[in-house]
Amino acid sequence: MKGPSSAENRRLLGLLDSALVREARLWKVPVSKGGCIQGADISSSLHQDMIVWLRDMNRRFQFCPETFALGVCVLNRLLATVKAQPKYLKCIALTSLVLAAKINEEDKVVGSVSGLVSASGCNFSAAEIVRMERIILDKLQWDLYTATPIDFIHIVSR
Repeated sequence: MKGPSSAENRRLLGLLDSALVREARLWKVPVSKGGCIQGADISSSLHQDMIVWLRDMNRRFQFCPETFALGVCVLNRLLATVKAQPKYLKCIALTSLVLAAKINEEDKVVGSVSGLVSASGCNFSAAEIVRMERIILDKLQWDLYTATPIDFIHIVSR
C-alpha cells in the first residue's frame, strides 16, 4: 500500500490546523470542581449519565455517530457557558442532540420535534425543546459546529 504524497500530507496538516484553530476559539470544557461542573449544580456523575442517555437516544433515533459527537459538544459548550440547573439537564441534552441532528441528518431522519420528545420519554414538551433551542443558539452565538473527535478520525483516516 502506497503512503500519502507530500501534497496530501500538507492538505491533511492544513485540515487539522484549521480544526484546532476553530476548536481553540470555541471550546470551553466544563471543568469539574468538587464533583460538580463548574458554574452549575451538576455533578460529574449526572453529566456522565446524560452522555450515556444521549448515546441511547442517538441509537433510538438512528442518528449517525457524528450527530452524537456534535450533540455532546453542544451540551458541553453550553454547560461551560451558563449555570444550568439539574432539573433542566435532560431538556438541554435532548435539545443539544436535536440541534446536532438538524445539522448532520437528513430532514426525513430527524422527523418532528414532538416525535423526538415523545420517543425520548422525557417530561418536556415540544414547545419547551423549541424554547431551549433558542436559548442554546443565543448562548452559543448561533455557532453550533465545533470540531469533534469524529472529525479528527475522518481527517486522519483519509
